[in-house]
This record gives sequence, structure tokens and C-alpha cells, in this order.
Amino acid sequence: MQLTFMQALMGAAGGINKVTAICFSPNDKRLAVCLQDRIVYLYDENGERREKFSTKPADKAQKEYTVRAMAFSPDSTRLAVAQSDNIVFVYKLGLKWGDKKSICNKFIQTSPITDLVWPASRGNEVVYGLAEGKVKVGVIRTNKPATLYSTESFVVAVAANPDGTGVVSAHLDGSIYRFLFVEGGAAAKIAHHPCVPYALGWAAHIVVAGNDSQVIFYDSDGGQERTFDYSNDPKCREFTKAVVNPTGETVMLGNFDSLYVYSLNKSTESWEEVGVKQVPNLYSVTALGWKGDGGRVAVGSVCGQLDLYDACLRRSRYKGKYEFIYVSLSQVIVKRLSNGSRIVLKSLYGFEIVKINIFQDRYVVANTTQTLLLGDLETFKLSEVQWFKNGGGGEKFVFDNPSVCMVYHAGELSLIEYGSNEPLGSVRTEYISGHLLSVRINERAVGGDGAAPDTEEDSKQIAYLLDTQTVALKDLVTQTSATINHDSKIDWIELNTRGNLLLFRDKRRHLHLYDVDQQIRHTLLNFCTYVQWVPDSDVVVAQNRSNLCVWYNIHAPDQVTVHQIKGDVEEIERVDGRTEVIVDEGISAASYLLDEALIQFGTALEDRRYSKAVEILETLELSPEAEGMWRQLSDHAMAQNQLVVAERCAAALGDVSRARFLHDLNEKMAEEDIDVNHWMVRSRLALLNKDLRQAEDILLAQGRADEAIDMYRTLHQFDEAIAVAESQRHADADRMRESYFQHLLDTRQEERAGLLKEREGDVDRAISLYLKGGVPARAAKLIKTKRLLADRSASNMQMLERVANALATAGLYDRAGEFHEEMDQLQKALDSYIKGHAYRQAVDLSRRHFPSQVTDLEEAWGDWLVANKQVDMAINHFIEAQCATKAIEAALKSRQWGKAAQFAENLEPEAARPYFKRIAKHYEDARQFDEAEKYYVAAQATKTAVEMYTKNSMWDRAHKLATSYMSDREVGMLYISQAQRMEAAGKLREAEQLFLKVNEADLAINMYKKQRKYDAMVRLVAKYRKELLKETHQFLAQHLESEANLKDAEHHYCEAGEWLSAVNMYRSNDMWEDAIRVAKLHGGMSASKRVAFAWALALGGEAGAKLLTKLGLIEPAIDYAIETGGFDHAFELARSSLQRKLPEIHLKHALFLEDEEKYADAEDEFINANKPREAIDMYVHTQDWANALRVAETYDPAAVADVCVAQARAAAERRDFARAQELYLSASKPEFALTMFQEANMWQEALELAQKHLPHKLAEVNMAYQSAQASQGQGGSKADFLSQGRVWEEQRKWTRAIDAYLNARPGLLPPDELEQVWEAAVRVARQECRNRYAEVVREVTSRLAEIGRHGAAAETLREAQDLDGAVAVALQGQCWDQARELAQGQPALEDKVERAYQSHLVSANNTDGLLELGHTNAALDVLARGKEWDRLWDMAAKEHVGPTVLAKYAALRANQLLDEDDADSHNPHPRASSAAAASAAASVTGWTTAGTSRLDDAVAALHKYGASTSTAPAGLPTSMLSRLTKALLSRPRSLAEKLEDRHTVSLQCLRDVLRLAAQEAADNSDRLRAKELQPLLLATHYSHLLQTSRGEPDLKELAPKIAISLLAFNDVIPADKLFYDAGIACKDQGHANLAFVLLNRYVDLIEAIEVGDPTIVDNSDLQEATNVPYAESLPSKQHLTTEEEREEVREWVLTVCMDTAVDAALPTVDEARGTIYEGMFSSERKKCIVTGFPVYDELVINDVPANKRDWNLFVSKTKQCPWTGKSENPQW
Repeated sequence: MQLTFMQALMGAAGGINKVTAICFSPNDKRLAVCLQDRIVYLYDENGERREKFSTKPADKAQKEYTVRAMAFSPDSTRLAVAQSDNIVFVYKLGLKWGDKKSICNKFIQTSPITDLVWPASRGNEVVYGLAEGKVKVGVIRTNKPATLYSTESFVVAVAANPDGTGVVSAHLDGSIYRFLFVEGGAAAKIAHHPCVPYALGWAAHIVVAGNDSQVIFYDSDGGQERTFDYSNDPKCREFTKAVVNPTGETVMLGNFDSLYVYSLNKSTESWEEVGVKQVPNLYSVTALGWKGDGGRVAVGSVCGQLDLYDACLRRSRYKGKYEFIYVSLSQVIVKRLSNGSRIVLKSLYGFEIVKINIFQDRYVVANTTQTLLLGDLETFKLSEVQWFKNGGGGEKFVFDNPSVCMVYHAGELSLIEYGSNEPLGSVRTEYISGHLLSVRINERAVGGDGAAPDTEEDSKQIAYLLDTQTVALKDLVTQTSATINHDSKIDWIELNTRGNLLLFRDKRRHLHLYDVDQQIRHTLLNFCTYVQWVPDSDVVVAQNRSNLCVWYNIHAPDQVTVHQIKGDVEEIERVDGRTEVIVDEGISAASYLLDEALIQFGTALEDRRYSKAVEILETLELSPEAEGMWRQLSDHAMAQNQLVVAERCAAALGDVSRARFLHDLNEKMAEEDIDVNHWMVRSRLALLNKDLRQAEDILLAQGRADEAIDMYRTLHQFDEAIAVAESQRHADADRMRESYFQHLLDTRQEERAGLLKEREGDVDRAISLYLKGGVPARAAKLIKTKRLLADRSASNMQMLERVANALATAGLYDRAGEFHEEMDQLQKALDSYIKGHAYRQAVDLSRRHFPSQVTDLEEAWGDWLVANKQVDMAINHFIEAQCATKAIEAALKSRQWGKAAQFAENLEPEAARPYFKRIAKHYEDARQFDEAEKYYVAAQATKTAVEMYTKNSMWDRAHKLATSYMSDREVGMLYISQAQRMEAAGKLREAEQLFLKVNEADLAINMYKKQRKYDAMVRLVAKYRKELLKETHQFLAQHLESEANLKDAEHHYCEAGEWLSAVNMYRSNDMWEDAIRVAKLHGGMSASKRVAFAWALALGGEAGAKLLTKLGLIEPAIDYAIETGGFDHAFELARSSLQRKLPEIHLKHALFLEDEEKYADAEDEFINANKPREAIDMYVHTQDWANALRVAETYDPAAVADVCVAQARAAAERRDFARAQELYLSASKPEFALTMFQEANMWQEALELAQKHLPHKLAEVNMAYQSAQASQGQGGSKADFLSQGRVWEEQRKWTRAIDAYLNARPGLLPPDELEQVWEAAVRVARQECRNRYAEVVREVTSRLAEIGRHGAAAETLREAQDLDGAVAVALQGQCWDQARELAQGQPALEDKVERAYQSHLVSANNTDGLLELGHTNAALDVLARGKEWDRLWDMAAKEHVGPTVLAKYAALRANQLLDEDDADSHNPHPRASSAAAASAAASVTGWTTAGTSRLDDAVAALHKYGASTSTAPAGLPTSMLSRLTKALLSRPRSLAEKLEDRHTVSLQCLRDVLRLAAQEAADNSDRLRAKELQPLLLATHYSHLLQTSRGEPDLKELAPKIAISLLAFNDVIPADKLFYDAGIACKDQGHANLAFVLLNRYVDLIEAIEVGDPTIVDNSDLQEATNVPYAESLPSKQHLTTEEEREEVREWVLTVCMDTAVDAALPTVDEARGTIYEGMFSSERKKCIVTGFPVYDELVINDVPANKRDWNLFVSKTKQCPWTGKSENPQW
């Protein structure tokens, strides 16, 4: 803890002016200080004194008192003041500066108050101590004190713990008492301090100190935790005050001129001294206060000094915007530097804050070891939640919602509301984008007219995605959830502010609305590019292309307001009572004003502020929309029992009766002073809602039977009135019934009268009344109910006849027929049935009694159904009636096209043709073009089918069909005519396709030309008439220019490469800006400069200069003027606008004048340009030497020498060498003269000049002279070179002698002579110039090697003792004998020579030579590289090559064949295997090589040469074996069947190779290789057994087991092959259930292979099959190569799927034991070597286990061991 002095709020007085009390407000806004003057001073958070007020005495007459202590209330609005005049005042201060201050409570006591605290958790209780020893509590609400506990000793100090749950008091006798509010309120004495404990504080422990210079820390039970003894420190005096920081981790005690600070060590849970702050002249500390945020400490002294100290552990800056002040390990102040605002991060659990981050300049995130702290710097809300996410880290924070923080970690999204210390909830989702997540936290609370009193809904909702097509809704209050499933990927969701409506949009741009309360979904738009809720409302704004759609009443989705817009919606702004939609229209933004009244209405309605809604609607005119809103308000008002509002709505809607009814009800409620819960009101409302039953129940519950009866009578519902009377046993019930019956008769309501009699049981009277009332059906029903049909009495038969006749008269023929049939009047019954069209009964009756009429009845039945639009039902009846034509017509009318086609196929072709055409037309309309084509062709309407395809832009299919059935000429004419029709209809794209299909591109081009579709025209020209493209662009440009369409003309000019024409076009039209633009774009800056200059010229003079200045083109214009010779204009422009260009213009003008041969003027301009050197060069160029020297001497003396040199060169060119030499020497350039003489071959003059003026170059000139002679054939003989060398030797200039000899180069002398001359150079170097000897030897040997004298070079190197170099040169020249001689006695060199000779033989393919040397392996390598495998095997046999070497070449051969096979897999015509390979294969197996594959050849080679029984294949690479195995086992079924015998033997051979390789790896303890080979071996072994069992009928029962065991090897064998083989094997052996499961998986796999997506394979059905691993990847090719074979499997699976007898579920592991399913599950038992199934009856043969039965079955048939192939017999 660091204490740093900040400022002095009060200075010390000259004498005693004790600071008696200090306290900070909990909200950190105020500091209250009181001195001896009893005035309370209030300071703000910046240390400025803002207010003060005087305290009041308890007795006005007695004003001598002292303020002993002060404390703020937890809400910071009140201040408690303890006074020595026996009273505690509580002042109400308010939260704002300037609020009126008043005394709200006072607690009068009988003795002085000594100390006071206000516990943080006791907002209405202030605790204080008295001089008489009592500790009391003042209750703010009741304004009454109460005694907490009493002692016999003066209370010295009182303190509360940081949580405010307890207090501790210190007494004069040293006793310490503790009181806890939460434990029954009992006080306990916990300790006795050795002195008077003036300083008292309660932090994590209780700290006590006094005048004995000791500081003691007690635990809550009084045990001493730590003691600090300062009795030996002379500076330490009496401790007077103690204060604790808000977290309870730090304690400060006041002493004389010093402050003692102690801190709690979290790791050891013990207190440690932080340090002593010495403050000179402070004197005794009388008051201490620690600010609530922990960052400030106020210290008051006896002299009235008040100092403010900064207290913190450390400080740090965050991004230069924030400051973190660590006041304790668990509390940090986060301060915004820009405005000083701060928030206090405090761990409620006391955990150390280890990391702090700030997001979006607003949200604070801090981590402790076990919690997460979240804060909002604007609302100052803070939350702390438990957070055990693997120690923290990896979280992603989402701050899209200002009320809640969303924390994403490991797929879980947690929601934490700011200000709450408990998470709202958590959900599992991977989609945390702001568009895919919506949270609403109490954004619009329901209140107003419709809200229940003293209630407030807590609305906290979240909408998120479970997956891309599922929305989940969760209520975070009730934790209830709901899901919305959708059929497309969702890309946007948003809840409304109350969380009861959800908008979401999918990838197809469909916009949907979901009502959460009613769980109803609506589709709002089929295409939506923008959607959003209007802020703080339930109004929706969306964009549908160029339409702006607004739903003011979203509960009526069909009522939408549409505005036309021209751009894209950007946002919605709602400010100052206006709501605008901002639309980006490209150049500018437009705003569309929404109807604020409608928006406010919807908001008011949702918020249940119905009075506000009425006010809004009253301002609107009555329109359909307004009427709908009045009706909506009425419904809401009635639902909330707002009857006055409902009455107003009814009046507005013109519903007079409803308005009158509600008006009367409202008046009656007002008169009788009743509410809506009164029974009368409830019954009337039920009546209004037409719920008579509820109204009746309400009235009867109140004993109001008469009112209920009257209600029904008033509504003329006499039945209900009588029922009520009878149920209530009303005295007038019988009279009411009789009166009602008579009333029915009088009013001719016989039906109701009959019903009344029926209820009374008077059947005859009821039937009579029914017949009289014209309702014989009721009579018939009554007869059936009473079973009167069986009565055959005359009277009953007569009655039945009457009823039957009445039924017929009433048109109820079917009922009449039933009566006639019951009376055995069959013909009448049949006639009645026919008349009543009751054909079913008629047909049934005819089948029983009139069979001959059945066909006619079926046809009539069908006709009647057709007439009644029940066409589909008529089809079968026409079939029964054998009316095929009518059946087809009915099928067509009922749109049963398949049936119609089936019926039509049975007709004659001519008769069926019209029907086929109609069927085809249907399929065309349904866009089932394949079916349509089929039936058009059947109808011989091929032309119509072609038109169908062309109309739907299916050009390829149309062309294919047309060419199949029509001639080329007919196709062409058809397409051209159709294209012309398309052109006339404006379908140019379709017409183009038709023209192009018949190669009539010119017609398409002309079509676009006529239609002025130039872009399309150019596109076709570029594609089909490239040679005319430029001309086309030029023509179009000129045409468009003539039409003043300059922009398009520009485009075509530029496309034609004639951009200058475009520039001239714009210039001629005075459109200079466009001309400059085009020139700059296509011609670059220089072209734009020329155009700008032309524009300036057109304007002329100053105007042109101003223009160019404006365009920023002054400098380019000047350059252009210079280039075009307009120097006067250039000077004019430069002098007026750009004077720095003047020198450049003078220079360019001078150059121009020079070209014009105006040399004097040019000289002046060069001088003006300050370029005299250019003037000199001009005169030099013209050889005007006098003027050149004049200018040089006048303006540039340094150039005089250059003029002389130039004049000398001119003289040399004239061959005036003497004059030239003179001039060179005058210019001090003798070297130039020397060069001149050398170039002129004037060597004597050169030597003389060198000797006289350049003696140091004399030797160089001499050498050059000699070289020149040699090059000219003069002195270039052998003798010349030797003589020159001897000259230098005689002069003892050995280096020059060597160089002279070395001047002899190839081409000058024959090789023999060169060798002699170079030997002289070597001799001189060896004898006289040893330092150059090595160099000369290297050079000479290099030259000798260059001319082919390798032997001489080698001898030279040997003389120089460089044997390595000598041997290397000899080898280079292939001088093998000399090389061997040189290498004798040097083993390394001898080996080098032999290796080189061997390499020579290898490169020459000289195998005989290699064999002579004994290099058999090298010879074999040569043959292998040449792919001469027959010779290789023969040579290996002759030379008795070892098996390891043979294995190596076998592996090489196998790899080569595999590479060739891979290459041919991409070649549709693979080459045949080589004859050599075929021969090798035949020699191994005896097979014929016809039709074999390279894989078989590779296996044969390995089996014979790589893995013989006597040698383990140590040299065979695992990767090659794996590659070969997978390739062989992946053979398609068609190829395997074609090579059946060969394939079987290849499998056997490969199995043997792999078995030996695995055995070798095991013997060598190579576990990794053995592990890699094991699955390859087993997969090959079982594949061989499966192939064998298929070919043997007696072994076929083993095939399913072997195939199922192979399912475990899908990393070796393609999964589709495994499941196909297993499924077919099970199917063949009758295991239909398992065959269906396996082949169904095969069908899934082939579909996945077709689409290339393995994720579509559902593994749920085989998830429990632990021996069948899930294939993560798909095969690249299908096992069944033809679609017909795969379709056959699909059809079988589909057929079996429909069979309910097939059970597709797998049994459990226990159920599977002993069945064919057992192989689907992994087992700890050994696996059978025959089937791969678990072994139960174990038999071990050849070291492998087998099931006895399976072994004997296999061996009895094959007589071989299935593992080794050896001869075996069954083991019974």
C-alpha cells in the first residue's frame, strides 16, 4: 500500500482546533468533516468545499457540545451526527448539491454519545455507543432507539465490519464486545485489551490499539492473530484512531506525526506491516476516513489540519484512455482520463483481480481467480459471477446489448445482466454474430391502463440458433424454451423490444414473423433485402426490391403500407417525435417519413396505455387502416376490461348497439359503485360476448334463475329458458312447456314441436309432426332409432309407406330407397336409388338382385361423378363399365396423368395420339420436360417438343431432339422461324440462342443491330466475326456520334483503338473536359497535355493560362508548347504563371535554334539558360573551333581542354596525326594521343610517345605491339612466341616471359606447337618464378585439356606433385590406363578410378563390361533402368544373385507396374503390359497373359522374386506393399469377375508375400512395420477366402461371415465394396434383415460418392456396430461401374423397405451371439482364421486359431490350410 499526499483541504490553525469527525459517503460523492466549531463541511469528489451547515444542540439553552462522530447512510442521502449533549441527529441531505437539508430523525439519550457507525447492511439502523456503557441502535423508520447490549464501562469506540453484518465496541476497561445482527442479536465479550482501546477497527480481523504502543489483531472470537509491539520505538506514541479500507484488507492507525499501515497477506492469512508514513508537524491524529472506492484517505489532526492522501497498491494506464488504481488486491478503481468518471471493481468474495480489459470504450471486464466482474462505465452497474471455465481464458465477449453481457466459451453462451450477481442463463450455440442472436432485457415494461396494480412484468428473452435451420427462444425468467424449425438456412433474427415477436430471414431472402405467445408463424415477404424494428415500437420496416414495406400493426400481417423507393435502405432514425427511413439513392440520401401517430398507437397498445391510444386515433380520419386500429383497440380493451375505452371504440366504429350496451353498463357501474368483478357486470359482458352459457352460470350462481330465464326469453331461446326452469324446479316450468308447444303449433313450427314430443317420448305424434312439418328425414331417423322397421303390422307398414313417399317427395331418394328395400320393394328401392344418385346402394342392390344392370349403373355412376366435378372418383367406375375413352377423359380431367397415359397405351396409336399430346402439354406446363418429350414423340409431335425446349431456353436438348427426328434443312428452317417469332416477341436472348444453334450468327448480329442492342451485337461479332470487330466498333461509334450519343460513341471509338477520334469528337462538340479525360485514359499524360494545350490555344492568351492553371496543367502546357515549337507562347505562360521553367525553355529554345542552324541565336539562349557547356558542344559539333574556344574561355574555362581534345579527334579522323598529337599535348592528354597511335597501328610513334611522355606505359605498349603482330599473322608462329619469351628471359623478366609464352592461344598454333610453347611457360615458372608456378600449371593444364591433350595435362600435374588433379584430368579424358598408373599405391585414387570406369560403363549400358569387372549389381541396375526385365531375371539367375537383391528388383518392378497402372487409370486407352512382364507372370503361375492387369504382374513378380519361401521379404517397402494391396483389393466387380481365376491366385500370392513380410517384421522386433502390415495381411487373407468361397457352392455359407469380418478393414478396402459384398453375401444366404441394413448403407455410400459429400451418410443405424468403423473419407470411384447395377441394388432396398416383415434394427451384443450379427460387434475373443468371427470351439492349426466347424468345412472342400495353403485334412 502506497500513501501519497494529494492535497490539504484545511490548513492547521495556530492552536487547538480538533477535527472531531470525518466520513465519506458510500457513493463517493461527498466528504463530511466537522471541527470544534461544530460546523459540518461538505466536500465534493474533487476536494472542493461545496456546502456547510451548523449542527443543532439538543437544548437551545445549552450550546456547549462536541460532535463525536458522523456516518452516512448506505444510500448516501442522510448523515448521522453523534453529539456529546446526549443526542444523535440524522440530517436529510439528498443526493444533489443544493438540496434542502433537514433533520429527519433525532435520538435523545441520557448520557453523551461517544461514537457512532452506520452498518452497510442496515439501511434503517444507526448504531452508537454511550458514556454509560450501553450500545444502542436508532431505528430510522420508527424514530425510536433500542438497546443492543449494555456494559458497565464507558464506550470508547464503535466499529462495523465491511459487510455491515456486525458491530464491535471497545470500552474504557479494555473489554471488547462483538454483536452480530445475523445470529440472533446476542452480544458477546470476546477479548480484554491491556490498555484503553482508543483505536478500533473491524477488517478481516478486529484491530485494537491504544496508549501502550501495541497493535493487536483479534479474530471474530477474540483469539489473537498478530501483535505488533512498538514499545521500544521512541517515535511511537499513543494510537488514537483506526480506519479500515472497504475490502477489509488494509488497516490504517493514527499516531503522533505518523500513520501506520497494515495489510492482510492472502496467502498466509496473516497481517503484515506495510510501513509507517511520517508526517512532520501533524501532531495527534483525531479523525480518519477511508473513501468507499478505497482510493482516498482523509486525515484530521488536533490542530484542525485536514489532509487527503492517495492510497493504492499500484497504478497503470490502459491504452492511454483509462487509469487502473489498485486500492487492494480485490478492488480496483477504473478511471476514464477524459472526463474523470470512474467505476469501482470490487470482488464481493475477496478474490484477487488478476486481469482487466475495456471493450468499446464502455464495458469493463475483469477476471479474478474464480469469478468474472463486468461493469458498464455509463450506467456504473457492476456484476460479479462465479466463473470456473478452466481457469479463465478463451472467452469471447459480446456487447451488442447495453443491458447484458454475453460471454461465449467452449460452445456455451452465458448471459450476465449488469448489476446482477447471478447469470441470467446460458445456452449452447455456435452462432454469436449480432445478426444471429437477439436478446431483450426489460426494454419496454408493460404499464399504463392495462397493467395490474403493483405488478410489473419481467421480460427477459433470448433468440438464438441451435443450427442453421433452427431458432431457439428462451425465457430467461422462467427458463422455458421453444424452437422454430425452418426449411432453409437462417441469416438474420431479431426480437421486438418486449420479446414476444420474432422476425427472421433465411438465405432465400424470405422474411418471416413468429408470434411467441400464440406460436404462429407468418411469411411477410418472399424477397427482403433489409428489415428492422422501428426503435421502441412494434412497427416493422422492410425493403422488397424497390418497395418500402411498413407494418404499423404487425399483428395484422396482411395490412402493409408500401412506398416506392429508388435505392437501398440504410437505417431508421427516430428523433424528436419523427421517424424517418434513410435510403441511399446513389448520389444522395433520401428520407421517407413514417406516420408517427400509427407508430405511437402500436406502442401504446402494446404497453397497455389505452387512453393514449384513444387520443392518437381520435386525430385520424376514419379509413380502413384506422378502422382496423379502432377494432384492435376494442379487442384489447375488452380483454383488459377497459369498458370505457371499449365504448369509445364501438362508437368510433359505428356499432351503435354495442356502444349503447357498454354505455348503459358503464353508467350502471358508476351509479351502483361496482367494478368489473361484480356478478351483474360479468354476466352482462358474457352476454355481450355471446357466451350465454357463461352468463347463465353467473346468474344461477347468484340465485338469479328468473333473470336467466328472462334473458333466454328476450333472446327467443325458449328451449334454454325451459331447461333452466326445469333444472331450477321452477313452478312455471310445466306451463312454460305447454305454452311453448302451443306456440310452436300456432306458428307452424311443426319440426320443433315434433322434437319437443320426441323428447317427451310421444313417438307417433312426433312422426306425424315431422311429416307435417316437411322433415321426413327426422321421422325416418326416429323410426330407425326406435327400431320400427322390423314391425310388419299393417298400421306400421302404412306409416312406413307414408314416410317413404314423403322422403321421395322431399328428394331424399336414398333414404326412401332404404325404406323400400326394408319393405322388400326392390324395384322401387332401385329406382329411388337411381333417382337420388345413390349409385353405391344401387350397385350393391343390383349385384345381389339385378346383375345385368351393374355395367350400366357403373357408367351412369361415372357420368354423374363427372357432372359433379368428382372426376378422379369416376375413373374406376368407367373402368368397371369398360368405357376406356371415358376413363381416359376422366383421368385427364382429374390430372391423373400417369393413369391416363397407362390407359392410352392400350388404345390404337391413332386414337391415343390426341391423349398423348394433352398429357405431354401437362408435363410441359409442369416443367417435367423429359416426360413431356416422351409423350410428344409418342404423339408424333416432335416439332412441338422442340418448340417446348426452345421456349424454355433448353437449346442443347432441343437441338438433340430436332436432329434426331428432323433433317438439317428442316431444323434450320424451324429454328430460324422460331427465332424470328422470339425476336418479334422481344425475346432476343432466346432468339440469339436459336440462331446460333443453326450457325446463323450473322442473323443474330443483324437482329441486335435492328433492335439497337449494340452491346450484344458487339459480343457476337467478337465471338463469331473477329475480323470485323474493329470495323463494327468504328461504324457504331460514327453512327452514335451522328445521333449525338457521345458517351456510347466514345466507348466504341476506344474499343476500336481510335481514341483520338473520340478526343476529336469531344473537341468538335466543345466538350474539352471529356476530351482531356479520354486522352489521359488512353494516351497517357502527354496526350492529355496536348488536349489541354489545344483548349488553352482555343481560349487564347491569359484565359488559356488561367484555364491551364485551374486544371493544374501549366507545366504540361509549357512542355507541349516547347515540343511543338511555340516558344513565344511558352515564354508567355512561364513568365505569367511558372517562372522557374524559364531556364528550361531557354535551353529547349537553344536546342531548337541549333537544329535550325541559327548558331549565334542558339548560343545566346544557351547562355540565358546558364548552359555554356551546351553552346560549346554545339560549336564542337559543327567544328567551329574558334567560337568553341571563345565561349569556353569566356564562360567555362574548364572546358577549354575538352575543346582541344575534340579538335584533336577531328584532326585524327582527317589522319592529321601530327596536329592531333599537338592538340592532345596542349590539352595535357598524352594518353589520348597514345591510344590514337595504337588504334592507327602506328606503333613506332606510340613507342616514341610513351618513351617521352608516358614511360610507365612503355612495357604495356610493347606487349600490345606484340599481340597486334600476332593477331595480324605477323610474328604469330611458334618461333615468334618462343623468341619473344626468350627476349624477356634474357632480360630476366620472368613474369613477362611467362605471359609471352602464354600469349599463344588455341587457333593461332597447332596443338603440338601449343603444347611445346606452354611447356616453356611451365619451365620458366618452375625454375625461375615459383610464386606463379601453381597458377601457370593450372592455366596450362586447363588449356591442354581444352585442346584434348589430357595425357600431357596429367603429366604436367604429376610433375607439380598434384596426383589428385592428374588423376581427375586423366579420367576427364577417359585415359583409363594412365589414370590407373597415376593412382597406383593410392587406394583412394584407385577406388576413384574404378568407380569412374564403372560409371562410364553404366552410362554406356555396357553390361558385359560391368560383369567382367564383377559389378553384377551395377549391371542389374542398368537393365532395370532400361526396363529389360527378362534379361535382368536371366542375368540374376546366371550370376546366382542373392534373394535380398532379387527382392529389391522385385520391389522396383512392382513400383514400376503400379506407376504405369496409375498413369493408365487417367488414359482411356491404357497400354498393354509388356511382353516381358507377361512372360514373368506366366512362368510363375502358368496363366495366359491375355487380359491380365499390371497389378497381377506386380504380385507375380513379388511372389517369385521378392518373397520366396526360403527368404523373408526384408527388402520390400511397407509403403509399396500397402499401395499394391489397396489397389488389388479395390478392383471393381466387373474386372474382378473378368479375371476371376487370375484375381483369386493374385490374392493368394499377395497373402503369402504379406504373411512372410509380417513374419520377418516380428522376427526382427520391428513392431511398427508389423503393426502396419497386419491389417493389409488380414484384409488380403479374408478377401482371398471370400473369393474362394464364392466359387465353391459348398462354401457359400462361409461367405457372409467372411464379408462381414472384412467390414473392419475400410481403411484398406473401399467402403462401398465392403458393404456391397457383405450385403450380397447375406442376401444370397437368406439373411434378408442384415442384407437390407448393409445394402442400405451401400446405397447411402454411392449417393455420397456421386455428390462428393461424406457427411450425408447417416451412421446412426450402425453406431452400435463396434466392429464396423465409420468411414471418414469416400472412395474416388464406384465399385459397381454401371448405373444399371447400382440401380438394381437401389430397387431391391426400396422393395425390402416396404416389407414390414423386415427388421432393420441391429440386435444387442448379447442377442447377436451365435448369429450372423456377431461379426458386427468387436469381441475380446480370438478371431477365427477362416471367417474372422469370435472363436468358441477353438482349434489351433499352423499357429492360428479357428472355429472347428468352419475349419473342417473349408478344409474338407479345398484340402488346404486356409492360412498357409499347405495340404490339410479335417480335424474331427
